[in-house]
Amino acid sequence: MHIHTNDTTRLRWIATHILPLEHEVRGWLAAHARSLSQSDIDDVIQEAYARIWKTGCERITEPRAYLYTTVRNLLAEQARRARVVPMERMGEIDSLRIISDEPGPERRESARQELVRLMAAVAELPPQCRQAFELRKFKELSQREIAAAMGIAEKTVEKHLAKALTRITQAMDADRTQAENASAGTTHAKRHHTD
Repeated sequence: MHIHTNDTTRLRWIATHILPLEHEVRGWLAAHARSLSQSDIDDVIQEAYARIWKTGCERITEPRAYLYTTVRNLLAEQARRARVVPMERMGEIDSLRIISDEPGPERRESARQELVRLMAAVAELPPQCRQAFELRKFKELSQREIAAAMGIAEKTVEKHLAKALTRITQAMDADRTQAENASAGTTHAKRHHTD
């Protein structure tokens, strides 16, 4: 499958600036938009990727604020489209505040580490699993389109995507926990710490 140069640039930009924020945004939605099911959250995140892809990275100066704004707008649009909106959903949308995108040194370093973890986790995926994940996340292809592009059954695509998400989430959670433990260790015993 041929990818144009500007598509490649956009893929890289999304992988660098947006993908590392996905875990944080999912947590934020789970905490602040409790009427959303896991599947609702998946849909919102997927649609946010599609919107950001269409917008084009050259127009986005503050990726984190842009992602949060996009997610909040999507929730508001869903609420407007729905005939019956649970009252708590309206309250949740009102209470979702944009988190500052001021990138202090700690946030930049944390985002960089998150990206390294993510890329390592994606690199560890089996080849077909990785290809399906990248086509879904970055090219916004449907499962049917991925199946056609890869010459495999839709059910197989579904399995690849489920496996990819599970493995990436587990790998990133494990790495994050390890990094937090290591950083707690260095804080307590900076001079004596040897790894």
